[in-house]
Amino acid sequence: MDVTIKKIKFTTINKSYTEKVRDWQGRHCFATQYPNPDGKRIFLTYYFVKKGYTISKVFHRSGEFLYYYCDVMEMRQVGRLRYVMVDLLLDLLVYPDGRYHLIDVDEFATAIEKGQLKRRQQVHSLRTLDKMIRLQTKRAFIPKYLHEARMFPLPDSPNRK
Repeated sequence: MDVTIKKIKFTTINKSYTEKVRDWQGRHCFATQYPNPDGKRIFLTYYFVKKGYTISKVFHRSGEFLYYYCDVMEMRQVGRLRYVMVDLLLDLLVYPDGRYHLIDVDEFATAIEKGQLKRRQQVHSLRTLDKMIRLQTKRAFIPKYLHEARMFPLPDSPNRK
């Protein structure tokens, strides 16, 4: 089964793409897997539509787990297996030992200065990030099924030996 996602990020992205669904926890939580453009990392991304964020389990291309990359998003379903996601710029990295690091605060501030984020989006971003951090502080943010998730096999590339 495939899902179509339109992703909007004020600083860089406005595109639609179709991905194979790799895990289905219901229409408000599903996962896709894709390579990062650098070719070295693979993202197994879980979309938590109602909660307003994604959690990507990031692997080295070899399959070694590296960290979780968590994006604050504004998401909505717009049709059968069709979603629109607006990246609200604040991101949280969560490491295997439970430490976390907030990134892209500068992008968030710049978007506010330029008037790219509406007030409701700013409030949603900050409240969602606060929930994410509070849950991670209690080690309750990353669901068990995501902890246990493994990278799906990569298709063989004709250039790989």
